[in-house]
Amino acid sequence: MATSAVKKTARTAEDLMDNRSVYDPSSPNFRLENSPFYLMAHADFKYHEDMDIVLHKHGVSKPIYRVMTVLRERQPASIGAIAEAALTKRSTISRIIDRMVEQGLVTTEPNPEDNRITEVTLTPAGQQTLRKLTPIVGRQFSRAMDGVSDRDIAHLLRTLQKISANLSKLPIE
Repeated sequence: MATSAVKKTARTAEDLMDNRSVYDPSSPNFRLENSPFYLMAHADFKYHEDMDIVLHKHGVSKPIYRVMTVLRERQPASIGAIAEAALTKRSTISRIIDRMVEQGLVTTEPNPEDNRITEVTLTPAGQQTLRKLTPIVGRQFSRAMDGVSDRDIAHLLRTLQKISANLSKLPIE
């Protein structure tokens, strides 16, 4: 979506704020360019498309980077906790962790209280890789948020948290 198209879409959305039907896919007034989920998916796709390129240059995949960011906040962490925080299936996380062990980025060991649980910890090499990538990812964040106020970011976060909470309720069918 070109920058002028994004600005035009944003103005259109602001002009139509009192008419919720333009955002509702079941409405005849609905248009894709006013779909919050389309716009979220578009932004997410572009962000991750660029992240793939940047991380690949440093020998790291997006899933590996995602696991490292989870471990930055809480470690050791169980594979199940990592899967939940990374929004990824447990079996997929297990394969990612295996690759990370091979690359020397993490270690695994059984939980001392329950050996059915595997605990994962960043190695010094994993911590170093994460420290190297963090400023690069920070520049991607800054580029994405250029022209977006702190107030707008906070509002966006609150709105996305509400949407996530709503979608965590019972399914529609």
